[in-house]
Amino acid sequence: MIDIMRLAPDQLEKYIHLQSIVDRQAADAARVRALRAYYSGEHPVMLTDRQREFLGPLVEGEQFTFAHNLVRVVVNTLAERLSVSGFSINGVTAAEDDGTAGAAALWALWKQLAADLTEQELYPAAMRDGRAFLMVDFDPDTQQPRWNMYEVDDDRSGIIIHRDPEDKRRVLFATRYWWTFDPLTPGTTGIERKTVYLPGEVRKYRRTGNGAQWQPVQDVNDAAWPLPWLYQDGTPMGVPVIEFANPGGAEAENFIGMQNALNKSWLDLMAAADASGFPILAVEYSDPNAMLGPSSSDDNLSGSDELKIAPGRLMELAGGTLHRIESANLTPMLDVIWALTAAIAGVSRTPQYYLRPVGGGDVPSGEALKQLESGLVARAVKRQRVWGQAWEEVLRMTMRIAETFGPGLGIDPDASITVEWEDPSTRNELLQAQTAQQHDALGVPKEQVWQVLGYSPEEIAEFKASALADKAAQVASIAAALRTQQIGSANNGRTNNAVQQNGASGNGGVAQRGETA
Repeated sequence: MIDIMRLAPDQLEKYIHLQSIVDRQAADAARVRALRAYYSGEHPVMLTDRQREFLGPLVEGEQFTFAHNLVRVVVNTLAERLSVSGFSINGVTAAEDDGTAGAAALWALWKQLAADLTEQELYPAAMRDGRAFLMVDFDPDTQQPRWNMYEVDDDRSGIIIHRDPEDKRRVLFATRYWWTFDPLTPGTTGIERKTVYLPGEVRKYRRTGNGAQWQPVQDVNDAAWPLPWLYQDGTPMGVPVIEFANPGGAEAENFIGMQNALNKSWLDLMAAADASGFPILAVEYSDPNAMLGPSSSDDNLSGSDELKIAPGRLMELAGGTLHRIESANLTPMLDVIWALTAAIAGVSRTPQYYLRPVGGGDVPSGEALKQLESGLVARAVKRQRVWGQAWEEVLRMTMRIAETFGPGLGIDPDASITVEWEDPSTRNELLQAQTAQQHDALGVPKEQVWQVLGYSPEEIAEFKASALADKAAQVASIAAALRTQQIGSANNGRTNNAVQQNGASGNGGVAQRGETA
């Protein structure tokens, strides 16, 4: 096991740069760039000369691309099912927090950092490339922690996580690599930048080209080189880069071959449709000398030895009799396309109705929908478990940074954190309402019923506040009514006493009121 912070300065310098070169291998970088190209729809196109002839202008030029891109559909369909709905600290949610647990403050920071937008970038990138990263640091302007999402290094930019070779779960350090260019001097090659994030410090470097030596660089706002990354007691805070690794690697790696076959099948279909997908008229002449021949000025007539088949052409045959050659049956080719689509759906565990049109516009519902989406939901739940742990690391690092560099959030960084997710299954509002009614009838607390209905912690907190306000108003109304009743009873009592006294003394009661006045 390597204790990187105990290495001598010269050994540390050599180690971090050596590891960067070793880990950023050309093969892996090429793989990552290829995966991103597939996600974007830039798929390789393999055409025969005959297909190029039939497809004509459609495939002219070196930039021609064609893709029935299911990679993006598979990735985005799963990513859309992943959304953090809240978290609890020591078992207390933001909705339940009275200000002492810290869950409400952390959730407020989560919203302030626009974490929902970060999720929209983070999850697709992790599933596309196999992993993505979230960096936690401190913003001196806002005096608050901040998050930045980074992609895996593709030999041009991105982040590399360096792990202990004897313990792959242990992160030694992280490296961010990128290029900078001077906008005032166009055409320049630029400068390579690298920042190394160690458990207790941050080191920044630059060089002017491949092969040159990395030189330390201290940016304008940096107080020192290297920048300390320590708790107030001087102990290392840890590597501020958290990896979101996609279980099983990049999604497309499981079906890239099928995606290529699908693209080819579509091109085959288009070429076949152009060649024989339309009816052809043929004239059979009894006298071969009656044929118009290749010199004919009529483009619809073809008398050459080479039969060029295309929509609207007339094929000449000796004899003079008109024939109609029916178009080819392309259904078997379309069946191949749908078979490949079904295969991709099976491998990726994505419901088929996301990958191909549904006949008649019918969409499954109820129990059928639940069964069809079981694989997709299971994949989402698996990522919730894995990425929930990553989010816990992010939140814990966020609290440490807030306590060390800012005013803090008043939360113990070692507190138990549990990340809560939205239900990844398709919502059936009628079923949810029925379930909520059943829970309510059984005496389940209102908060849990609201959670079943899919309300956010903020909405639940508003419901609670509104319910408490209504309760307070109701109590105040009852109290006011009771006070009115009590006052009325007291007044009636005093009146009855006065009447009794007047009754005992005849007209004395009137005289007494006059004297008192």
